[in-house]
Amino acid sequence: MYCSFFGLQKLPFKISPDLSFFYKHASRDDIVQALQYSVERGDGIIKVVGEVGVGKTTLLRLLAEKLPSHYQKVYISSPNLSSLDLLKFICSELNLKTEQISTKLDLINLLNSFLIDEYRQGRRVVMLIDEAQSMTLDTLEEIRLLGNLETEADKLLQMVLFGQPELDVTLQDSRIKPLKDRIACQISIPPLNAEEVMRYLNYRMRVAGYMGQDLFNLTVSKKIQKLTQGLPRAINLLADKLLMVAYSKGNHKLQLKHFKTLDPQYSNRSLQWELSAILLITMIVLGWNLYVTWFAPLGKESFLVKSKVTEVPHQKATKQVVAAPSFMTPIQISQTLGVEFNELSKMVSLKQKTERFIQTLKDDEPVILMSAMPIKDFTSVYSEVLAGLSTKNRAYLFAVFELNFVTNHFQYQLLYYPRATRFDVLQDKQQDLMALANVTGARVMAASEAGQLIQKLNNQGKTL
Repeated sequence: MYCSFFGLQKLPFKISPDLSFFYKHASRDDIVQALQYSVERGDGIIKVVGEVGVGKTTLLRLLAEKLPSHYQKVYISSPNLSSLDLLKFICSELNLKTEQISTKLDLINLLNSFLIDEYRQGRRVVMLIDEAQSMTLDTLEEIRLLGNLETEADKLLQMVLFGQPELDVTLQDSRIKPLKDRIACQISIPPLNAEEVMRYLNYRMRVAGYMGQDLFNLTVSKKIQKLTQGLPRAINLLADKLLMVAYSKGNHKLQLKHFKTLDPQYSNRSLQWELSAILLITMIVLGWNLYVTWFAPLGKESFLVKSKVTEVPHQKATKQVVAAPSFMTPIQISQTLGVEFNELSKMVSLKQKTERFIQTLKDDEPVILMSAMPIKDFTSVYSEVLAGLSTKNRAYLFAVFELNFVTNHFQYQLLYYPRATRFDVLQDKQQDLMALANVTGARVMAASEAGQLIQKLNNQGKTL
């Protein structure tokens, strides 16, 4: 094999998903972060579409790895099941006993009871479905019905559908329009361009242990991109063959002449005609989907992530909304707020933690709410306050976020649970917190009042 010839510790271009080779660039890491953000903010149904071999399964596995520990994952790799079998499979993955259950209604009731119990304990269930384009219309309808399992505030079961462009074609069917309307976030995985192909190939070589000068130059990478249309699986297969050819000829550098020694599928013109035909068909299908899915109903365009938009009849074109515009990606939202994306993700997690904790308190239990501060300062102030608290008290520091994208008014308020009721103790804690946060105001309020404030911001779309 060529490993020892090129000084490699392992094969660099195996096509099975291997997270140690994950290439963060070419939008890949942005997509994973956007997916994680969408799941953690509670979106019910999320759709990820990409061509065969573009890396959907790798992104799925990376998302599963990055989700916090309170998420229980149900992974479905072969979703071409009947609606009844789908329910049975989900229950089986959640270790629910279904031997004595035969009807869909009983299965849904069993699943709903389990999800409610998990929700009460602060845990979530997310279903990751690979090859979603193979689902039947009946199964897709079942997905929609499962999306109806919810509390007053949150979805009990979240679902992420990973599929080929045929999934978009299926979703154009009027019989499953209600499902399409419930998709809260849509992501498209782009192929790699020539420069990205070059960086991708050389990155994998480095991970595999290669220590020499970059083996794949831009000229060779352009040829690879042209033959593979920038799809990572096809790129890996071709790169592996090129290394074999170079090894067989004793060459430590890759050149265009090495393509001539490959299988005819890579060297004759028939492949180019074949790829051109495939590309043309793909462009027609995707172009139609783009028009029907984005431009026709919305009139707005999203570069990476498109959130669900509900049209309001007879709404004036000048009417403004307070929430983040639906065509803004999470990355763009973080830029608008003036914070790093990883900071935004932490804020979303803290917001959800705050909401869950407030629900566990009695209505009359006191909490301390500090005055509002600019959201761009959140990370530094929150860290300073945490550092000033004892280890056991840090778990009781929370935050309430208020965002207004019309006025560009973005602020937060730190919220603390003092675990005390005496006036003098509350007053001392109030003064200590004001000093730590360097704010001039803070007030003691009932937990029920804090819960109402949070609910009001949620209802108005004024929060993360």
